[in-house]
Amino acid sequence: MQSKIRSLASDTIVYGVSTVLGRFLSFLLTPLYTNFLSASEIGDVTAIYAMIAFVNIVYSLGMEPAFMRFWERSDSESNARVFSVAVLAVVAVSIVVTGVTVILATPIAGSTFLQLSSEGATYVAIASLIPLLDAMVLIPFAQLRMQQKPRTFAALRLLSIVVTVALNILFVVVLGMKIEGVLWAGVLGSAATFLYFLPSMVGVVSRVRENLPAAKELFGNMLRFGLPTVPSNFSAIMVQVADRPIMLMLTGSAMVGMYQTNFRLAIPMMMFVTMFEYAWKPFYLHHRDDPEAKGLFARVFTLFSIVCGALFLVTSLFMPYVVQLPFIGGRFINPAYWSGLSIVPVVMFAYFFNGVFINMSAGFHIQKRTSLFPIATGVAAVVSVAATWFLVPHFGIMGAAWAKVAAYVASAVILYVVQLRVYPVHYDLVRVGLVLVITAGIYGVVMMLPTDDTTQLLARSAALPVYLLLLVVTQVLGASTLRTLLRLVKR
Repeated sequence: MQSKIRSLASDTIVYGVSTVLGRFLSFLLTPLYTNFLSASEIGDVTAIYAMIAFVNIVYSLGMEPAFMRFWERSDSESNARVFSVAVLAVVAVSIVVTGVTVILATPIAGSTFLQLSSEGATYVAIASLIPLLDAMVLIPFAQLRMQQKPRTFAALRLLSIVVTVALNILFVVVLGMKIEGVLWAGVLGSAATFLYFLPSMVGVVSRVRENLPAAKELFGNMLRFGLPTVPSNFSAIMVQVADRPIMLMLTGSAMVGMYQTNFRLAIPMMMFVTMFEYAWKPFYLHHRDDPEAKGLFARVFTLFSIVCGALFLVTSLFMPYVVQLPFIGGRFINPAYWSGLSIVPVVMFAYFFNGVFINMSAGFHIQKRTSLFPIATGVAAVVSVAATWFLVPHFGIMGAAWAKVAAYVASAVILYVVQLRVYPVHYDLVRVGLVLVITAGIYGVVMMLPTDDTTQLLARSAALPVYLLLLVVTQVLGASTLRTLLRLVKR
């Protein structure tokens, strides 16, 4: 079991290096935008990318999880057929949806969900190319994950982000292209990875034609597996980004810009959950038949919670210092946005429960019971929308942040209850609960201490060592777990 956890951690670290570097580079766009775009312009960009997130679900057609589930370790001929069918399906849907979006660009731009200016139709037409290019590479990236090629995956993801960030600097800072510059940078960044994968995608049509009846049958089987994940993914996206258009309708683009800027400051927790997810799905699918699989998954969840607690303390306690650092055009984050820093701990708490959901999704994929996902994600979407509508008028961006927590907690709890019937895993909930109590206790004590700079800096610097000490004292971090963590650090 130790070696398998180390294997998961190794892949997580490889994915994580690119994710950390990539997300950090993307994160640098946040201070860049605060110094070169108005809050309203940031709000418009945020609303456009929220719509892109919804469209991406339609483009995928559920083919990514279907491709990964129908992948076989040692059957290259079958895998080539699965790859071709999945790619062809995604490409066909993507071209059609993009064409319709371009034709309807004007009414889409003026809709209640975007409320863009007179140039909005142009923005929508440019933005429609981003999900098109992203969909084209969806299956090739999934193939790299199943082939356990995290280094290639990571390098290509990083390439796209580097191109995007560099072009943002050129278009927004140097050329002053504002929103249009942001969107063209996104298009060209996505195009970079598409060009790399293009040779591997040539010939998918001919491979499908070689045995059309078998391809049709395979497509039907993959669609039956993948389609039930579409409502679930749509609900998940509702939880992730629906608060932006709702806030736009309730408040305005300036408030959305304030919310988005501070929301992104929870990036360390978001990065860890993301890189864990990249490594987690191939890991549990490869080990699904192991006799100790359930115990392994429970151990991973405890370790995941411990790392999240550490990230929460470091990020929430030191972010107020980070935003004051100098940066291009002024401070790392423009002082006009500092009043929203209070949502950062709340957003990280939400990301943790998103990670809980990801941990518990393993059994549903293993048992091919993905049709049950909409139960959890659907409820979460309803909670997210309802809580945002209710809380934002009273509490502003803090209300939106707590609505996010409520949604992710709802999805995790429901998935856990349903999982007990589908694929019961005996998680060590006592230890995980202790991790949460210790983390919250340390954070609360630090925040109640005197506000003078010296006291606060000392207390915040001591938070992480005290956290680890309490984990050892309470035996949450036992000898075997500690040895595993030390081996991971050494590795």
